[in-house]
Amino acid sequence: MYSKIIVPLDGSELSEQALPYAQMVAKSLSAPIELVQAYDILPATLLGARHRREGVEQLERVSQVRAEVLLTPARRRLEEAGFTVSAVTQRGSAADVISAQASSDPSALVVMSTHGRGGISRWVMGSVADKVLHTIPNPMLIVRANVLGPASPETSLQSVVVPLDGSPRSELSLPHAISMAATLSASITVLRVTPSEEHYRQELSAVTPELGAIPDLELLGPGDLIAEDKADVAAYLQDVSNRMAIDHAHGVVTEQVVRDNIAQAIIDRASAQPSLVVMSTHGRSGLGRMTLGSVTDRVIRHSNVPVLVIR
Repeated sequence: MYSKIIVPLDGSELSEQALPYAQMVAKSLSAPIELVQAYDILPATLLGARHRREGVEQLERVSQVRAEVLLTPARRRLEEAGFTVSAVTQRGSAADVISAQASSDPSALVVMSTHGRGGISRWVMGSVADKVLHTIPNPMLIVRANVLGPASPETSLQSVVVPLDGSPRSELSLPHAISMAATLSASITVLRVTPSEEHYRQELSAVTPELGAIPDLELLGPGDLIAEDKADVAAYLQDVSNRMAIDHAHGVVTEQVVRDNIAQAIIDRASAQPSLVVMSTHGRSGLGRMTLGSVTDRVIRHSNVPVLVIR
């Protein structure tokens, strides 16, 4: 499914919290791991007089060697564990280097911690991870950085939660969810969030004056719309469950939740037990004006569970 697993690192323990997840996927798929580190040229004042005289070329080489040294411990651990590992160091901003490396192979999976050297601040996601997420065409597994250190994904994740809205775009996540669930030996929960009766009431009140002028047009009330929606969703979820069960032996559960805040409903369900969320960047509303769908964006920013984003 993935040609390789790309793991951006910056020498910090927080960035390395993505490694257990990368190892999990790489082991399951026998995929190689590629470590990526960006670097800037060190200021001349940090080097000796001889290096200052030798100019920019020498400074860049020293900076590159420093980046390679930072990757060495992680690379050695992975190789000792039996993984095929390569390392890429490139000059430039971290987000640009990671995005360019990932975009050169859209079939690669990027596994990245939300925070790195800058530490965990009040922001839910660091600026580098945020920019990469909004730039690359690749699937991206976003791992929540934790000051307490990483947990083993094989033991800490019990369920794969797959939010769908009935559109073909949202179903792009299904093959990835099946693969991840098999890797984790986890169950799959297919989640569909539908609007409340109050939502339908507000929608109807906005259009009733115009529609009321149409002869012989029968309008359904909020309760009728809810009942109709519930029946349609139940049939849809059963169909999805049947399709997924063919490829997944650990069980597929379907849930319908009535709630107006779709993102929060997904977050609450994923938080009910240790879970991995697998979701497409866009659903029924299509691309819109944003590179990342608003529901997906909110789930990533406000949940404490890892999220696999599929484009």
